[in-house]
Amino acid sequence: MGKVKELMYGDTVENVQQLRHILSGLDDHDQLTLVTCDEYGDEQDHYPMALDVIDNIRLTDDTIVREVQFVQRPNTEPDTRDKQRLVDALIDVLAEDMAKGDTTVLDELLLRMPYDVLKYALPEDMWADFENFKGECPNHLKSCDDDGFCNECGYQ
Repeated sequence: MGKVKELMYGDTVENVQQLRHILSGLDDHDQLTLVTCDEYGDEQDHYPMALDVIDNIRLTDDTIVREVQFVQRPNTEPDTRDKQRLVDALIDVLAEDMAKGDTTVLDELLLRMPYDVLKYALPEDMWADFENFKGECPNHLKSCDDDGFCNECGYQ
């Protein structure tokens, strides 16, 4: 058996040999979690992980394999902290920042939200402007075509 490719943070595990190599350095005091990321790759949350092994998976070339699935389990205890109090304090800080013309924190928060949550927070008559959105023309609050070209002003 040859040398196993050393994986770095963010690398994709390509085969069982690499996974076996990673797990060989762990002991019973270590834990496995599933990390969820947003569309930018920023970590959102860590969840306990479960394993399912499914036998007799038939691939398109008729090969039969076993499949290992890493499954996200919900955190066992929900977060019971008072989030509304935190949101209210953040709104006050954001209002102060915006009064000074600083939208940095608001921008960072909004960029972490799923696309559809942001779109549906807009008035309903604006939703169509963001269907299949590929880019935004800085001259209009309208989406560009699939190639990023604004048909209205020629921006690309």
